[in-house]
Amino acid sequence: MLDSLNKKLINELESPFHAYLLLGNSSSDLLNQATIFASKVLFGVDNKKEHPDIKIITSENVNTLGVDDIRDVINKDGLVPIEAKYKVVIFPPVKSLTEEASNALLKTLEEPSDSSIFILTSSGKFWTHARDDSLLGILSTIKSRCRSIFIDSDIEVEFNFEERDFINFLESSKREEEDFTNIPSAFIKNIESLRAIDEDSNRTVIKIQKLFNGIQKIKNEQDSLNSNRIISTSFEYLIRNLLLAGEFGKKEYRYCELLQDSIDDINKGLRANIVLNNFAIISSKL
Repeated sequence: MLDSLNKKLINELESPFHAYLLLGNSSSDLLNQATIFASKVLFGVDNKKEHPDIKIITSENVNTLGVDDIRDVINKDGLVPIEAKYKVVIFPPVKSLTEEASNALLKTLEEPSDSSIFILTSSGKFWTHARDDSLLGILSTIKSRCRSIFIDSDIEVEFNFEERDFINFLESSKREEEDFTNIPSAFIKNIESLRAIDEDSNRTVIKIQKLFNGIQKIKNEQDSLNSNRIISTSFEYLIRNLLLAGEFGKKEYRYCELLQDSIDDINKGLRANIVLNNFAIISSKL
């Protein structure tokens, strides 16, 4: 993880802009950099500082920030600092803005306050170049009112299914409270087994069942981890591995699309076991 402030952000310290859009391929690095930057701007310290003038927006929804979440920060919490020169509001990269939330935020950005700084963060999912992919889902009107900065990650991921490589990817995509460092090697092997497109649905169902059992075991041992998050992030790794494979035809591309569809369904709140079983059945017909 990047524990020292990025050089591009260091250059912003003397005269900070009212709104930033931090882009990158590591959600944990983006949130870490946003918090360090806020701490440095407000208090001149080089480490992350917890303070009421640094607000990281949270939501009951796992994947999105809604209009009520934005209004709570603007109206209830307020944008006037308690102690520091600014109130810094940070939007975590793992939660996307709904359309209504984006419009509510846009109104605030259109009339910036001298006492507040907004830091939006957005990470790519490796389907395309991270710089481009992390822009997806951000309204152009919001982007135009922010100073965009790309943050390079110090985590190198080869997508080769080596244990350290796999865990590095999961760690780069984690939420602040999550810890993927103790993912068992058996689970990684279960994900790797899905690299082969099996035309026998029964064999694929067995693979999926082993995968789901492994996820449940991880969840029982680590309360901070969400089983849906483990599946979706692991599938993202699998997609990237397949895209980097030497032989990649229409069948493989359709398989990656099916994996992405499964990720989207899980992120929408569909039950993981149903999504995985559907994946097993459909993939056998490719």
